Amino acid sequence: MRAIKLSNTLTGKKELLETLEPGHVKMYGCGVTTYDDCHIGHAMQAIYFDMIRSYLRFAGYEVTYVRNYTDVDDKVIAKAKEKKLAPLALAEQIISNEERDMKALGIEPPEFSPRVSQCMPEIIEMIKTLVDEGAAYVTSEGDVYYRVKLKADYGKLSNRKPDELRSGTRNLVLGEKEDELDFALWKREDTEGAFWESPWGKGRPGWHIECSAMSKKHLGKSFDIHGGGRDLVFPHHENEIAQSESANHCNYATYWLHSGLLTINKQKMSKSLGNHILISDFLKAYPGEVLRLAYLQHHYSSNVDFSEEVFSSCLRRLLYFYESLQMLDELAAKATDANYKGPWVEGHDPSSLTEAFHKEMSNDFSTVTAIRELHLAFRKANELGRAKKSQAKFQTAKAYAETFRTLFGVLGLLKQEPSSFIDGLKKRILPELNLTEADIDKAIADRSQAKAAKDFAAADSIRDRLLERGIELRDTPQGTTWSIVLK
Repeated sequence: MRAIKLSNTLTGKKELLETLEPGHVKMYGCGVTTYDDCHIGHAMQAIYFDMIRSYLRFAGYEVTYVRNYTDVDDKVIAKAKEKKLAPLALAEQIISNEERDMKALGIEPPEFSPRVSQCMPEIIEMIKTLVDEGAAYVTSEGDVYYRVKLKADYGKLSNRKPDELRSGTRNLVLGEKEDELDFALWKREDTEGAFWESPWGKGRPGWHIECSAMSKKHLGKSFDIHGGGRDLVFPHHENEIAQSESANHCNYATYWLHSGLLTINKQKMSKSLGNHILISDFLKAYPGEVLRLAYLQHHYSSNVDFSEEVFSSCLRRLLYFYESLQMLDELAAKATDANYKGPWVEGHDPSSLTEAFHKEMSNDFSTVTAIRELHLAFRKANELGRAKKSQAKFQTAKAYAETFRTLFGVLGLLKQEPSSFIDGLKKRILPELNLTEADIDKAIADRSQAKAAKDFAAADSIRDRLLERGIELRDTPQGTTWSIVLK
């Protein structure tokens, strides 16, 4: 197993991963609330934590990953009424759509995907424990609240003190709450299809207690990594820690990892601004790997700003990777010695790539520098096309291709068959250049005629005009091919 350092929101430090169970990482990530189809912001946490799980496995760890569905919530109830559906029927539709979208993005399902509605006994039991121990109290109306004042270190995740959190809330109507910071564990509810029987009457759980109960059910009282978006640090994750540690009398999660925030053209994504992009709509315009690359070229903890220019750039970058991989495959097909151990072509060492990848990824899952290393390696690998024919050349290409597929595969990239995927990428990019395949084919034919007539100036002029428009011609023994220039 590799030593891995990760940035811990709880301590504000980069720390060495030390698992509670040797060699086994137990990880929980907050999932979606099932009232509407997922947008590309939901994909952010899903892609990053899918990558983290994938790298942990590559580094030699067993991983148990849990990501929940919040199918009991105010928004679910309101949307269900609007659509004239039972709340859980709506949730079922949304979950089905979410699973479809995540699969299209290459996101592997978690080991466990608990739903709040299916974990009610565990939720009620945890609330009952908190009430019995005095860490929570029941109001006359049947609501249950957690007593924040009894948790001496409340605010340790967000690094905020309770008195600071109370500032500006003097005029808040408390009702039967003892303190304005106390939060709901159980809410009185009698909406058909959205309530459960409990010791405190008909109701449903508060948001925070749900994740505490679901993580305990599948990972135990204590586990290694808890993750989610940075917007969940307070109050959601802070409250999870408080109630879990009060109920279980032990540390909740050792490491807290938080992904950044997403903007579109430097504005928060919202329907009112017209920049709300559903994953399903995104996939009509781009392959799923474009969104993965767009996120992974940023560190998971960074804020991310997307635009059409970003997606177009990622599309071209993927094209470069796939075309390079296709070239290596063509050379590798000529490798005849299955037991070849070297030497490689001078100046090339594909075996060193894996170690370089580990160096970057083991440093807080730095996909930014890992992809940069792989990009530089692709540049180097492309030099093989100019090397003299030899078994060393073909075997070096084979080793490069296998290594690239393995390492990019950890990131969920380069998983498609190159030839057809390249054709699809080109067709998506050409409209940006105001060109068609027919335009390029005609230019290639005209250039061939000019060369046949020994009018090399005209041939060069055709080539240069295409290059100015972003198309590079390549003369090969099989004929002239073309590619789109990487910006």
